[in-house]
Amino acid sequence: MLAAFATSVLFLVCYLVYHFQVGSVKFQKQGPIRTVYFAILLTHTVLAAAVPPLAIITLRRAWTSRFALHRKIARVTLPIWLYVSVTGVVVYWMLYQM
Repeated sequence: MLAAFATSVLFLVCYLVYHFQVGSVKFQKQGPIRTVYFAILLTHTVLAAAVPPLAIITLRRAWTSRFALHRKIARVTLPIWLYVSVTGVVVYWMLYQM
């Protein structure tokens, strides 16, 4: 879990540095796919902002052996983290490969 957390932190730092240098990229497609893209992007962005505090709390509760509290928040954190991971790839694919 520590390796997964460290990898996620490294990815977040690289992502922020890249977008600080490059800026945002506009979605060029038109029609219904544009609505789908922005719906996915909106949910991805909102939930991605929630992941760092959730991950830190989850990790801290496990680290301090408060496993009952850890399990409670991990049940929320894991599905959000997985959704953000998958939709991040989907957003990338829609933006650069479609």
